[in-house]
Amino acid sequence: MRVQFVLFLIICSFGAMLRPLKDVNKEQIIDKIRLAVKTETSPHYHRAYNTLAYYVDTFGPRMWGSKSQQLAIDALYDEISKVGFDRAVKENLGEIKTWVRGNESLILKSPRKFPQRLNLIGLGKGQKGSVKGQVLVVNSFDDLKAKQAQANGKIICYNVPWINYSSNVQYRSSGATVAQSYGAIGVLIRSVTPTSLDSPHTGGTSQSNTIPAAAISLEDADMFQRMQDRGQTIEVELDLDSSWLTTTSDNVIAELKGTQYPDQIILIGGHWDSWDTGSQTGANDDGGGVITCYEAIRLLKDLGIKTKRTIRFIAWSGEEMGLPNNGAENYAKKHGNENHILAFESDLGSTKPYGFGYNAKNPRSTQIVAQLVQQYLYLTGADLIVPGEGESVDSGYLEQFGIPLMRNLIADNKSNDFYFRYHHSAGDSMSMMNANDLDDNVVAIASMIYLIADNEETLPK
Repeated sequence: MRVQFVLFLIICSFGAMLRPLKDVNKEQIIDKIRLAVKTETSPHYHRAYNTLAYYVDTFGPRMWGSKSQQLAIDALYDEISKVGFDRAVKENLGEIKTWVRGNESLILKSPRKFPQRLNLIGLGKGQKGSVKGQVLVVNSFDDLKAKQAQANGKIICYNVPWINYSSNVQYRSSGATVAQSYGAIGVLIRSVTPTSLDSPHTGGTSQSNTIPAAAISLEDADMFQRMQDRGQTIEVELDLDSSWLTTTSDNVIAELKGTQYPDQIILIGGHWDSWDTGSQTGANDDGGGVITCYEAIRLLKDLGIKTKRTIRFIAWSGEEMGLPNNGAENYAKKHGNENHILAFESDLGSTKPYGFGYNAKNPRSTQIVAQLVQQYLYLTGADLIVPGEGESVDSGYLEQFGIPLMRNLIADNKSNDFYFRYHHSAGDSMSMMNANDLDDNVVAIASMIYLIADNEETLPK
């Protein structure tokens, strides 16, 4: 029995030796980061909120290739240039073609006795056109197929109840393409959102459409359903104008050079473009993501925290349109073969963070990140790693190079109903942003990026 007990102690001691020892200095730095942001008398307290509010209030929505977006790009670059980063650059994308919204209207002609203007928003990259006709309400693609004999010459209204974004967005992206194959002359979609206050939500649609397509509110989609169910004839006039513009745009980049491995890059950022539904659209998607990442790298610089590897911030341009030569595609072409250790993106909201999603082909890479999180990020509350949940749209362009991907995981339900309640709508404004939550994201992102950038062992790809 005594021999067995001794062997047990030896095995336990050997196991403890295999686990990396906690670095007290790193723990102190994480606490320094946290206190710098969460102390009310600190200049970093609520700075993310105030910085974001300045850009949202001053420049409004940042549609790709628009003058307002370019002003916001220039202003962000001017600010970054004065902070004192080791490198700051506005990297031009060259020639781009972007979609420009024109005048839009939807008028209900029947069964109303007097014409009634309804709220709508045209779908991005969609066709312009003016059509007048009867509305046929359907609840799915299968329902449309079953009613195809009635579809010719009609304006199809997809009144599809919310399930989740991935299930519902197909009606926005390809609903018009499917409807036109049955002879439809136009399309209205129930906005892709779980809730509504008579607020249409826009987004991109397929460029293969040849008929005008717009989003309407949940309330009006349900009204059309009730009208059809009681046998009333629904007539509307849909008028959408748009054009295409050849112009240019820029990514904004800033760096803190690594002290030992400057060629190893930790990339962090979000996209600095938005839709144009309301006067502040783009506060959350993705102004919050851009600004929390910017404030994270700025915080490390202000606190004098140096890391072994280079930390590179980027504000991508053009994610919402997803058109050729957008910022992420352009960056991947120019920089994809550089030695990126990690690509981090924040683009699913900035409510309170609880952890990080992480994608890596090498299991050892996931193991290292999980150990760092468990050892040090308990101080931030963002101490969970979820493998397979690290990809976002812009960072995803770098996956082809074998670069590990990461994103912040934030408080919401499984289908992200809070985020999609405001997504691509006029409700995406500073009113939905929380200053304390933004601070928590700055702390979590700065801490996580610091740990990876300064870790002794490089994350294997």
